[in-house]
Amino acid sequence: MNKNLLNGVIKSIPKKWEEKEIQLLQKLKKDGLTIKEIAKKLNRTETSISIKNKRINQNNDNYNKSHRKQKYLLNERFVEIIKPKTIFDVYAGNSFYKNNIKMQNIKVVDNDKDAKNNCDYNLNSLDFLHKFRNNKIDLVDLDPYGSCFECFDYSLEIAQKGIIITFGESGHKRWKRSDFVKFRYKINSLENFNNKKFVDYVVERALIFNKRLIPIFEANFKNILRVYFEIKLIKKSISGIEYYKE
Repeated sequence: MNKNLLNGVIKSIPKKWEEKEIQLLQKLKKDGLTIKEIAKKLNRTETSISIKNKRINQNNDNYNKSHRKQKYLLNERFVEIIKPKTIFDVYAGNSFYKNNIKMQNIKVVDNDKDAKNNCDYNLNSLDFLHKFRNNKIDLVDLDPYGSCFECFDYSLEIAQKGIIITFGESGHKRWKRSDFVKFRYKINSLENFNNKKFVDYVVERALIFNKRLIPIFEANFKNILRVYFEIKLIKKSISGIEYYKE
């Protein structure tokens, strides 16, 4: 497997899936085999099988179906707290925000790289954020099918009142894999593979952009972590003392 360096992190380039492999994966899953058993039969990693299975379910609109209602409820509650006037929905799919009558007075710009979704933009998430990196948006929502690690800095730069992040890679603990998160979140073992590591990393990155992140909601859904952060802008007085702009 080839490897490239992306933003200082080694990123693997996965082997392309063939249609016959996808069909076999679906059959084996339907037959009740575990991810570990399927990985052995297809000669792939458990992570590869898990991600592909998620994407298949995404296309069938089944992925995250079990906790979708709870997620949408938290979205509404968070919007009520920070009262944004503008929202970037970066991995929108069938955009929750644009389809919610309660959000009609909010300017929503949505993006999804899949052109089948009727969004304002159909760009790669990083390209979308780079395009608008000089904008100031009240709320940025990152809800990927997997990891959105590479989008953190642009999102933190843009967001002014809040940022919501779904850490899809938190589910790797289920497969007893810490290799993917080791260089990103300094998770070196299963013993310190916990929510705090993910939260602390983003909180620390936000300080670079003079922003203090306050976790308001921390939701543990099936194999993923979703955290709702309120943002306080850090200002400095003439004396150099930091304070938070309300």
